[in-house]
Amino acid sequence: MKRIEDIEKLSAEDWERIGADESIPVPEDLHVRLPRRHNAAVWSIAASVAVVAGIGLAATLRTPEPKDTFSDPYLAYAAIEEAFGRMGEAVSQGAVILEKQETEIDNKIAYWK
Repeated sequence: MKRIEDIEKLSAEDWERIGADESIPVPEDLHVRLPRRHNAAVWSIAASVAVVAGIGLAATLRTPEPKDTFSDPYLAYAAIEEAFGRMGEAVSQGAVILEKQETEIDNKIAYWK
């Protein structure tokens, strides 16, 4: 048996010579032991069916047009302000958490230096 280093040093011509050598016995049940590979045509058909099904599904799941939920523009503006306020609070909380983690990371880095 050859070593891996010897096999890695073989050239393309060496590989062709080895592949053409008919004195190397091939087991009769080799086709049974090798995993079967699907034909490219089967995969192409399967992919085509998946694409067509996806397009059909997307066509049936159209989102409805949004409705006006506020008749008074001042109420709509107040709702937007409330939503932006909540988002700002969440971002602020995230910044506090990030700052704490950054401090902990800096402490760990300083410990290992």
